[in-house]
Amino acid sequence: MNRTKEKFYRLIADGISLPYKADQNEALGIAAKKLRRSLGNAAKSAALSVYRRSVDARRKDDIRFVYTILAEFEQGILYDKERLLSEGFRVDSQKEIEYEYGTEKSEHRPIVVGCGPAGMYCALMLAEQGYRPILIERGEGLADRIKSVKVFFGGGDLNTESNVMFGAGGAGTFSDGKLVTRINDPLCRYVLTRLCDFGAPDEILSKAKPHIGTDLLQGVVTNLLGKVIDCGGEIIYNCRMDGLS
Repeated sequence: MNRTKEKFYRLIADGISLPYKADQNEALGIAAKKLRRSLGNAAKSAALSVYRRSVDARRKDDIRFVYTILAEFEQGILYDKERLLSEGFRVDSQKEIEYEYGTEKSEHRPIVVGCGPAGMYCALMLAEQGYRPILIERGEGLADRIKSVKVFFGGGDLNTESNVMFGAGGAGTFSDGKLVTRINDPLCRYVLTRLCDFGAPDEILSKAKPHIGTDLLQGVVTNLLGKVIDCGGEIIYNCRMDGLS
């Protein structure tokens, strides 16, 4: 029976378990051997990297790191999918963001309401595509917001419009930068990648439970919003949306 061959650009090898003292290069080496067994000479064109690393501490006397390795092919590889699966590989479901453009010219700049994670990324994507968005936020910019939060934590009055919940970066700015979600959407990697673009450490791309830390995250938020402005966007703080008319 003839099997259908498909072209692959990204493959993943899961479950490479090694002692916690082992170097990650050992995991890359194991994945390379598996790939050579699966693809032969075509494996030479693969770029290998650690996609994720988690800790297996179920046995206290044998704590291990479990690696997921990504193999990327610039030109794509035509190969039997079933054989790849039998050798322990799967096709990476990472999605590329596709933009759908309207057919009519807009008379006005888009307005994004709220400077939490969703609002920031919406404004960033619009700005990078040349739409010059206006981002409005009821709270303060980050520097002033930090001052307001410190006053409250020190026993002072609560600024009801700019506090741990409201202001540049949203509630996450003061959450220690934990980057864990229960959803399993491949676009989550886009979010992490862009955080790295603006100053987050590359290790968040591979850690099973990544976090940035509040101090560093505040700089990332500043850099991301700076990119929105550099691309022609505008941010208006202390501007609350109460309704539409």
